[in-house]
Amino acid sequence: MRKNFARAWLAVLLLFVATPAYADGRGDAGPDRAAAPIRAAPITPGSSATSAPEGRSGIIPLNDSGLTLNVPEGYRFYSAAEAHAFMQRNNAAAPNGAVLGLVARAGDDIRQDGTWATVISYDAIGYVQPETAAGLSDANFENDVRAARATQNRVFEGFIAQPAFDTGAPTLVWAERSAAPGAGGKDLRYEQKVLGRHGAACLTSIGSADQFDDITAAAADLRGMLSFREGERHADFQPASDQVSAYSVPGLVTGVPNAQPQAAANLAATGTGQTGFGGLAGWFPWVALGVIVLAIAGYLLMRRRREPEEA
Repeated sequence: MRKNFARAWLAVLLLFVATPAYADGRGDAGPDRAAAPIRAAPITPGSSATSAPEGRSGIIPLNDSGLTLNVPEGYRFYSAAEAHAFMQRNNAAAPNGAVLGLVARAGDDIRQDGTWATVISYDAIGYVQPETAAGLSDANFENDVRAARATQNRVFEGFIAQPAFDTGAPTLVWAERSAAPGAGGKDLRYEQKVLGRHGAACLTSIGSADQFDDITAAAADLRGMLSFREGERHADFQPASDQVSAYSVPGLVTGVPNAQPQAAANLAATGTGQTGFGGLAGWFPWVALGVIVLAIAGYLLMRRRREPEEA
């Protein structure tokens, strides 16, 4: 009995001695202190979601119209999505047709406020007749542009460079103020249109008025990047089968098409045309003459019949 009682007390004593040893778990308990907090690694500017996008250079087919862009090392090409984002940031109206991409100088960040860049687009409007360029010299042409911009909800503060058409290229170039002086931001729109067989490719450079000299100096390089493949050039036009554009050369500036250019082109090419009288247009003068002759003959016949009755 005494042995069992002694063994019980010994077991209780060993239990109290062992409890502190296992209080902090197995192994070396070490100092009883909290672990240092874990801090997230700093985000470097290069890993930011707003970092400058990477463009590319080289030969870039743009669409199924046969249009190709050859971008040299001094420039970079960006996607159509970047082009739309650039125009939205700078409150610039999109050109007519399909936007295909954006070109900027190498090293420029297209997401920075002070950067100018060029939107590439293509408008499948048909063959633009170069002989219509004479309308650019009309005395009221600038007023026509101003009225057109008003209907397009676009600001027009006049031309910085007057529209000029090169028949040999053929290309159309002009620059306009797209915001009031002192408004700040992008207020210059430098347009270059390169004519093709089935439409016009457009380079729309968007910047500020104090960047006009830089944009003008780069204009020839930008224009030289664009080319149509053989068979799609302006000189490859086939009058018998190709569509004549509703736009004249001045209409490319105003953005306002003419009325029924195809019918006018057919009339000029064949000497005949479809009018409101259908295929009888060429016979109409003879039919009219016949009606007049019959009317006169009927009148004379009725008069002769009345003369005996009156007598």
